[in-house]
Amino acid sequence: MTLLRRVVLGTVFGLALGAGSVQAGGGGAPPPQAAVPCAPGYVRPDFAALERELVAARAQWALAGVRSYRYEFRQVAAPVLFPTVLVLVLDRTVREVTLVAGESGPVSPLARVTVEGRFDQIAQTLAAQRGQPCPVVEAEYAAEEGYPTRLYSGTGTANVADGWGEWTVTRFIRVVQTLPGG
Repeated sequence: MTLLRRVVLGTVFGLALGAGSVQAGGGGAPPPQAAVPCAPGYVRPDFAALERELVAARAQWALAGVRSYRYEFRQVAAPVLFPTVLVLVLDRTVREVTLVAGESGPVSPLARVTVEGRFDQIAQTLAAQRGQPCPVVEAEYAAEEGYPTRLYSGTGTANVADGWGEWTVTRFIRVVQTLPGG
């Protein structure tokens, strides 16, 4: 046997031994994780597009210059449906959150938020969902002023019935403030 053959066979033998120990978990690497199965027909969100839409909507909102407004807010944190509330924002500060007529129950902790805060919630959701195995995220914005009208997030993992959340902003109205004594 030539020296070259001995080196090649020795190298192949050494690699085979090393590969065997890695496959058995002896190489210090963590054991392989089972892949999380996504539901049939699952399509991963286009996070780059969602982030571009968020940036454009924020710019549109800033350009609109709206400082005082009110809107209705509804949230589902599956399986909990929170009551719909009316959020009053004056000079970019939440002044009041009240239950809409006919609603009862505890107000969602996410209710007391300005439009700027809603944008932040969307950005946080995108960041958190990006690293998930089967994320589902949808965001919608008003055509004229750009404020968020809907955020849905959850999982597209197979065999998961809850674990999703959604909020909507409806009946958005600009509020004209009058000066005292005027």
